[in-house]
Amino acid sequence: MKRPVTTLFMLMSLDGKISTGATDAFDVDQDFPKIQGLWEGLHQYYELEQCTDLWSLNSGRVQQKLGMNEKAFPKTQSSVSFVLVDNHHLNEHGVAYYTHFAKTIVIVTSNPDHPAYHVKADNLHVVYQASFDAASMLETLYRQFGCERLTIQSGGTLNALFL
Repeated sequence: MKRPVTTLFMLMSLDGKISTGATDAFDVDQDFPKIQGLWEGLHQYYELEQCTDLWSLNSGRVQQKLGMNEKAFPKTQSSVSFVLVDNHHLNEHGVAYYTHFAKTIVIVTSNPDHPAYHVKADNLHVVYQASFDAASMLETLYRQFGCERLTIQSGGTLNALFL
């Protein structure tokens, strides 16, 4: 049997993190525009980000940092589908935010009590794994959801699991 081929595209810095520090107090979107010599080319990153795949993978931790657990629901739905690897950072509101925003939302978790199980939406899918297995997750995304190309934009810990 021929194995599926999925194309992965990962946006990351040389050190594996797109970050200005080791704590959540530092934020790229707030800090980078203030750094002379960096902010002049920042538009290139945002332009590249707009050209990425129709499937995007991120972590629940990053979404928590971005305020998705409190953010008002969007009025329009994106054409992008999202995969969020999360065990405990998203709350029910954060999951529901993505049901309003994403074409398809897949939560990958090893938490049998994850808040995603309490949110009802046709575009929400939960993939339970006893422990995170990137290869198995990619195969599931391909076989169950037709995901052939995936942009990974997560934190250093999750990026390292893919590398």
